Amino acid sequence: MNTRYYMVIIKGEIKTSEIMSCGYNRNNQKWDVKFNNGKTYSYAYLNVEKLTDPEVLNPNMYRISREGREFFDVNAIYVFRSRYESYCHICFGNGSERDYHRSELNIVESCLTQSQSSNVFEYIKQIAGLSNIRNEETGEKLLSKRFDKISFVGSDVALAKYLNPSSLQGKRTGREYNPIFPFGCNNSQYKAVKNAMENQISVIQGPPGTGKTQTILNIIANILMQGKTVQIVSNNNSATENVYEKLSSPKVAMEKINSDENNRQI
Repeated sequence: MNTRYYMVIIKGEIKTSEIMSCGYNRNNQKWDVKFNNGKTYSYAYLNVEKLTDPEVLNPNMYRISREGREFFDVNAIYVFRSRYESYCHICFGNGSERDYHRSELNIVESCLTQSQSSNVFEYIKQIAGLSNIRNEETGEKLLSKRFDKISFVGSDVALAKYLNPSSLQGKRTGREYNPIFPFGCNNSQYKAVKNAMENQISVIQGPPGTGKTQTILNIIANILMQGKTVQIVSNNNSATENVYEKLSSPKVAMEKINSDENNRQI
């Protein structure tokens, strides 16, 4: 069977690649399924689903992962929908094909499929092209070079919300979060950490001496407690150095990137 046009589910399992033909026999009201080994079996009507007319997704506009591992070199994505759930047939550049229950996969769509996000991003790229920040050795414009390399912006990342702010309104990262405070806190710091962990974008501001670094340290601790990684970025090396010193511990793996030499080493 052509796996790009049909998908056959038998007793909840995807069997398309093993089947030569599948047809419904109205005489006995059963499905006659002929397998690749030449044998034919009859199945009760409710035990078989023959799916057609899949939705075809542009592989350049989607990122797919399974159990934390991202799929690469994806050439085609077909989504079949049944009465109860959805299934995916994925074709890879090496010629191989795989079938999955949709629930097995994490599929992220690029926000650039939306006209507003795409238009704003193209505008930003044009503005970047006007910047005169250049590579000191080659004279090449740095910002436009970086933006030209971006063809995918996941709808789940913060940049997507900047490109289309309407997608941010009223949305939170999930259920209420109960943070930890290994570096201590006051009332405003408690609210700041809680907001940071419950929202995808959070802004913390205040004059020197109000505990912003302490708040950042608590946010980092909460992220690490979830088994995740965190990147701390500042246009001031002393600020990142301050965080680095306070977090220095054999149990915390950190790497500083604050110079061209460090960048090359990384």
